[in-house]
Amino acid sequence: MIRRLPLKGLHLYVLLSLAVFLYVQSLKYFFGIRSNWIFHHLNDFLTIPLVATVCLHGVWLVKKDKSIRLNIFTIFSLVALFSIFFEYYLPQQSHRYTGDIWDVLCYFLGGTAFYLLQKIR
Repeated sequence: MIRRLPLKGLHLYVLLSLAVFLYVQSLKYFFGIRSNWIFHHLNDFLTIPLVATVCLHGVWLVKKDKSIRLNIFTIFSLVALFSIFFEYYLPQQSHRYTGDIWDVLCYFLGGTAFYLLQKIR
C-alpha cells in the first residue's frame, strides 16, 4: 500500500512516529518509567505531523487528487488551533491541563517538520 502513496518520506516518518509513540507509552504502562520531557514534549512534537497527515488523506479522499499538499497557512492554522486549545483554553477549564510555551514550540516544530517532509520529492 505504501508503494502507491505519494510522499513516501512523510508516510515513513508518520509510521516511525507511531512506533516511537507506542514504545514510549509501553515504557510508561509496563515499566512505570516517567520522564517529563518525553511524556509531555515528545507527544506534542509528534501530534501535528500525525494529525496533518490524516487531514491530508482526507483532502485526497474528498478531492480525489493525491498531488494536493497542505499549504503553510493550513499547517500553521492547525498549530495555532492546537496551541490555543491545549495550552490556553483547557488549562483555564481544568487543573489537569497546564499551559506551557515549550509545548507550543513542539507543535510549531512538528508543523515545520510536516511542511518540510511534504515538500521533499
